[in-house]
Amino acid sequence: MYTFAPMNQVKGENNFPEYVDVLKSVQDAGITRAKNLWGGFAQGGLTPGDKEFGIIPLRPNEMTTDVTATTASGSYSFRKTYTQGAWRPIFSYSAREDTIHAFAGFAFCDDVLRFSQIRWEIGDRKFPVMDLQLAQSFGNFALLFKEDVGKEILAEEEQTVLVRGYCESSGSQRVVPIGFMMFKRKDLVITEI
Repeated sequence: MYTFAPMNQVKGENNFPEYVDVLKSVQDAGITRAKNLWGGFAQGGLTPGDKEFGIIPLRPNEMTTDVTATTASGSYSFRKTYTQGAWRPIFSYSAREDTIHAFAGFAFCDDVLRFSQIRWEIGDRKFPVMDLQLAQSFGNFALLFKEDVGKEILAEEEQTVLVRGYCESSGSQRVVPIGFMMFKRKDLVITEI
């Protein structure tokens, strides 16, 4: 199950405490899957050592499928420009080998929410279309996040991820995925792209 919240209600004492629980459950699910998938590897955090895997926030270049060093440092962003009147891809990529993506939700980080609905697929799993119109009343920093612990959404190595939104107004929109990336090899994440 997913719910919406203004970002200022997620932060702070007694505001949506389940959000912290969900982030923890998503991270734990990713860690468990990494341990099972990469036998003999243990959790190593941000700077893993030998036979350890790392954990970082999801990166824009991982989700644009351009993971080469051909684009200058700092040029990747979750902000894209969309045109109205159709379903538009927000993310369309395959998780790289030796990575796992664990999703808790999406933050819509602009004053204007350009999408009225989103839908997504991971591999052959298709999720229901979610109506975002309620979130439009929150103004900036509307947040869509997962509430049901135990039903974590993971994209494993080489699985496809497709997130599409129905765009109601043209312009730029920053959609930031909330979640974690587990990586087996440090060389996957140390380039300045």
